[in-house]
Amino acid sequence: MRPDVAALKTTTWLLAAWLLLALVAVHQRGYDSATPVSRLNLLQELVGRGTLNIDRVHQNTPDKAYFGGHYYSDKAPGTAALALPAYAAAARVAGWRGVDLDGSAGKKLVSWAACAFSQALPAALGGAAVLAWLNLFVRRRAGLLAVLGLTLGGLALPYSTLLFSHAQVIGLIGIAIWASGLFCPGLMEATGGPGPSTREAGRGRMALAGLCLGLALASEYTAGIVVLGIGLELVLREWRRGPDLGGAGGHAGSAIARAGADRWRPALACGLGALPPLLLIPAYSWATIGSPFELPYSYQASFAPMKEGLYAIKWPDAENLGRLLIGPTRGLIFWTPFLIMAGFGWWWIAKERPRWLWLTYAVPVLHMLVISGRVWDWQAGYTISARYMAPIIPLLALPCAIGTQRWPKLGATLALVSIGLMTLATITDACPDSDRCYLDKQRKCEGMLHAERHGWRAGCDNIDVGDP
Repeated sequence: MRPDVAALKTTTWLLAAWLLLALVAVHQRGYDSATPVSRLNLLQELVGRGTLNIDRVHQNTPDKAYFGGHYYSDKAPGTAALALPAYAAAARVAGWRGVDLDGSAGKKLVSWAACAFSQALPAALGGAAVLAWLNLFVRRRAGLLAVLGLTLGGLALPYSTLLFSHAQVIGLIGIAIWASGLFCPGLMEATGGPGPSTREAGRGRMALAGLCLGLALASEYTAGIVVLGIGLELVLREWRRGPDLGGAGGHAGSAIARAGADRWRPALACGLGALPPLLLIPAYSWATIGSPFELPYSYQASFAPMKEGLYAIKWPDAENLGRLLIGPTRGLIFWTPFLIMAGFGWWWIAKERPRWLWLTYAVPVLHMLVISGRVWDWQAGYTISARYMAPIIPLLALPCAIGTQRWPKLGATLALVSIGLMTLATITDACPDSDRCYLDKQRKCEGMLHAERHGWRAGCDNIDVGDP
């Protein structure tokens, strides 16, 4: 192993350990946010009673589906599946210590364990993986600033302290980018993989990339645009690369046939890796609502607008896009100003590597436009920043790192400001509530009444109404 490769591996593992410590150091005090409570209720009933329905505790959250006389969590199943081992282990420890899981201490213990394993750990590993990948394009200092600015100064920090899916998805997509060697067909050679084992190592990494992409989609449906974009890039990469006919000799015909088959094996490995986590989606639907071809969101019990458009997503809205990018309430750039560095990176990419723009610019823009169509409840509950933008963060790492390398002082300053903002928000309250009653929002009255009919305790203490 070359000294520079060994040093990079040491740096990435140390970074992963440090990020993990930073991400698990804080856990939120309250449990008002509906999405984490919905997943925790599912885990509580699954571990404690061996059932997927949350009938006993459904009044804790409006994020639930109602079907066949039972209530279920309506969330994508991947996050709960990943958190299940840690939750079960923490519940066992709580039982040994005589801690009541319905009490405050018990809830905090199992929630922290579930978040540490399913959110903080993937986010930390993903940040380290992105650094290893960025090292192929930029100097290590620029790559490190990009990772810190986007992890501790971005969505991964606050959402590692709550059982949402966003920190997990950021980490999983980051690992997939590294494992697949995005934009780097020669990644295995660049990282020191010798001789005949290079191809097998490549297939193994592609299977890991597929696993991560599949789990990201099975945990957060809004990650679909990014997952499909990366998948398409990997398929096009194999197509452009063409078959390797080296050493064909006099057996050119058979060599061409073998090379044609080998050409698609990395993509096949990626697809096979994605299959098991993707099967969680129809399996959970079948087990809860009786059909693998529908989602529990179709039977959302509390919010009638969820049945409009594509689960409340309609046509892109320019005003909402502005609020989600630069607004002080949920603005992605407002809370993570380090993202400004992506603009400097895009300028270089447009001149030097224009083919990269479609994945580092076009796919994020498409994702933002789609999410802007979710005008109903655009604040997305008790949250910090624009949480539905989480899947695009790993794709912005490369332009941010390139911009930071070209403007290092500005990049370092914006990274520090981002880390300061997100740290302060996280240690204060990553799910701030509101002192205004839900009924103050006329546009949500229909959902309110529907919620009351299904027995959810609606009120000022349970629901975020956002800004006037």
